[in-house]
Amino acid sequence: MRGLFITATDTDIGKTMITGAIAAAMKVRGIHVGVFKPLASGAIRNEAGILLAEDATFLMKAAGIGEELRQEVNAVALEPALTPAVAAKISNVCIDIPKILTDLKQAMKKYEFVLVEGVGGLISPLWEDYLLADMMKELNFPALLVSKPRLGAINHTVLSYAYAMQHKIRLDGVVINRFEASQAGVLEESNIHYIKKLTNLPVVGRFPLLKQANSLNVEDLAGLAELTLNIDKIIAIGESYNE
Repeated sequence: MRGLFITATDTDIGKTMITGAIAAAMKVRGIHVGVFKPLASGAIRNEAGILLAEDATFLMKAAGIGEELRQEVNAVALEPALTPAVAAKISNVCIDIPKILTDLKQAMKKYEFVLVEGVGGLISPLWEDYLLADMMKELNFPALLVSKPRLGAINHTVLSYAYAMQHKIRLDGVVINRFEASQAGVLEESNIHYIKKLTNLPVVGRFPLLKQANSLNVEDLAGLAELTLNIDKIIAIGESYNE
C-alpha cells in the first residue's frame, strides 16, 4: 500500500481541494485510491438530521467512493466550526483516537493508494492533549504541506516545517494553493524561492483558486491537477511509505 498525509500551515488553506485533486488524478489514471478525513468540524445536518462533513463529501466524489462508505472516510463529524477537541467537548462527544486509528488502518488495506487529510494545521488539538501532529507521527505517512501564495507564507510554512522536524514528523513536499499564475509577481515567486531554500522541500504544485469547485466533474478536476500539480512526483513520494 502507498499513501500520503495532507496537512497545511493553517485552517482554510485548501487541504480538501488539494487532496481531492490528487485523488481525482489518481482515479483517472486507474489507481484504486482511498480518501480519509478521520475528523471534521463544521459539519452540516441534512434533512434527516444527520451531520455530514462537506469536506468528506468532496473527497468521496473525487475518488468515486459511495455514500455507504462515509463512516469509513469520515469517522467523526462535528457541528461546531472549531478545532475537534473543543467542538467535541461542547457537543458532548467523546473522541476515541485509538479506535479511529485502528479502523482507519483496517479500511486502508483495500486500496492501492490512500490519502489522509488532516484538520487545521499540525498543532490542531484533536482530543484533549492529542494533536494532529501525534496522528501524523503514528501513521508515519509521507506528508505534503499545503501553503498559500500570499504575504506570511514563508513564516507559516517554515515554522510548520521546523515543528515537524523537531518532533520527528516527516514532511516531503509543499503545495502552493490558490496560486494565480497570471497575476503572480515578486511576492509569490519570492515566497516559493524562500520556502524551498529554508526547508529544502520540493514545491510539487501551484494549484489555482477555484471559486466553483463543486461544479467540476472528476475528469475536469483530474485534468487541472495534472496541469498544476506534479502528480508523478506526488505518487513517488507516496511510494516511499513503509508500514
